Amino acid sequence: MSVLDWIAKWADYSPQKIAVADLESGEEFTFRELHFRANEMVHLLKEDYKEGDRIAVLMEHSINLVALFSACQRLGLILVPLNYKLSAPEILNQLKDCEPSLVIYSEFFSSPISLLKDSFEAITLADFNHQVSKFAGLDLPLLNEINEELPIFLFYTSGTTAEPKGVMYTNKMLFWNSLNTTMQLGISDDDITLSILPPYHTSGWNIFVTPLLHNGGKILILSKFNADKILHLLQTQKVTLMMALPTILQMISKCEGFLTANLCDLRFIISGGEAISKNIIELWKKEKKVDIRPGYGLTEAGPSITSLHQDFTLTKSNSIGKPNFYIELDVVDEKGNSLKSNQPGELRIRGNIITPGYWNNSVATKAKIKNSWFHTGDLAYRDEDGFYYLKGRIDDMYISGGENIFPQEIENVLNQHEFILRSLVIPMKDDVWGKKGVAFLETKDEVSEVIIREFLKDKLARFKHPKEFIFLKDFPVTGFGKISRKDLKRIYQHQKLKSNS
Repeated sequence: MSVLDWIAKWADYSPQKIAVADLESGEEFTFRELHFRANEMVHLLKEDYKEGDRIAVLMEHSINLVALFSACQRLGLILVPLNYKLSAPEILNQLKDCEPSLVIYSEFFSSPISLLKDSFEAITLADFNHQVSKFAGLDLPLLNEINEELPIFLFYTSGTTAEPKGVMYTNKMLFWNSLNTTMQLGISDDDITLSILPPYHTSGWNIFVTPLLHNGGKILILSKFNADKILHLLQTQKVTLMMALPTILQMISKCEGFLTANLCDLRFIISGGEAISKNIIELWKKEKKVDIRPGYGLTEAGPSITSLHQDFTLTKSNSIGKPNFYIELDVVDEKGNSLKSNQPGELRIRGNIITPGYWNNSVATKAKIKNSWFHTGDLAYRDEDGFYYLKGRIDDMYISGGENIFPQEIENVLNQHEFILRSLVIPMKDDVWGKKGVAFLETKDEVSEVIIREFLKDKLARFKHPKEFIFLKDFPVTGFGKISRKDLKRIYQHQKLKSNS
């Protein structure tokens, strides 16, 4: 038994303990059942596929996908979870890049696969499970030790570019990320998580799914998002830990039963992916006595890189916290020199949670990884107490009237207003200034543009003030639950056309 085979370990220690439950189908597996399902998959795959081969999957999160993860880990195969929300050409782009030996797909996503069958070996999930069932009950020969340097996942960071980048995620990263997450949150085998994030994103695996497999906890999978159902499950399933984007937390807080819901078992909610407003943190703390811990992560590292302790969420609002235990952070200038407190520069990361690189892309790898440091492309600074703050992506900076402006800095100030629930500032083309900031706001009460401008007056230099404000009832979101910038730009263009007609 490999020391990194956590499912096999818990199948030995606590064979009858529930490991994973699928809340859509009602199916649940003990650690012993999950271990044997992975073994059956190993029997099916080991004759035709060798170490390093890629197994691509186009399916929602499920017990079978967790078992397949284990089987790939045991055989040294690389699991490639594809974004099923992409178009067929975008999916084909990623498949051409990783050249999988096998594609397993849910029948629900058969439409894009019909265009790909001539290029790659593909099998439906139902047919795959049928073949797996033929090996039920067979003992598994002793396998080789799991190699910590081998990739277990290949995650694609972008599905809309002509040249998608696949991030190699190794067994070593898996282990150290789990250790960092466990130490920050005190995870144990008593913990229960509700997994609502998709499997094609690193957070759908490595925020709580793999750390709880490591610690022998219980994983509840909800593959279809529904805010009311999530609120119900948080109560009835005694969930202790959950990862949710700020947009999702905002949607849950608007549910009819939010104020009366009993969430006494929920120890922490981890939030990331985008900035979270102080108002949302205060709302959950006041109404539900639930602590939200903001953090920072990347597909290429962690993803558990920083965490803001709940004791500081109000006094250090907008901070991403401090680096997790086995991680080094640094802020550097353009020449790579370390900067002092309160000096903004590029955030870089070092530790065992760093990717070895991008699949088939040595140019991008060398551009990002220098002398063991991963250069994030994020502009950040740390205060005199060692807390880190993001000012936005270096690439997101825009120049208006010759001045450098960072959207996240403006958003952080806007989110301090008592009536603003969420904000997002997007640079738009301007005939006079070159670029202008357009602020999209979701508010909890009627508030005028005049009041917002007056609020910004003494808090932000005049040149940083957004030139336009657009008030929304709700922000449009992507399939991952992040705010959709594309849809916001469409809303802006639609309003401009409307006002000019």
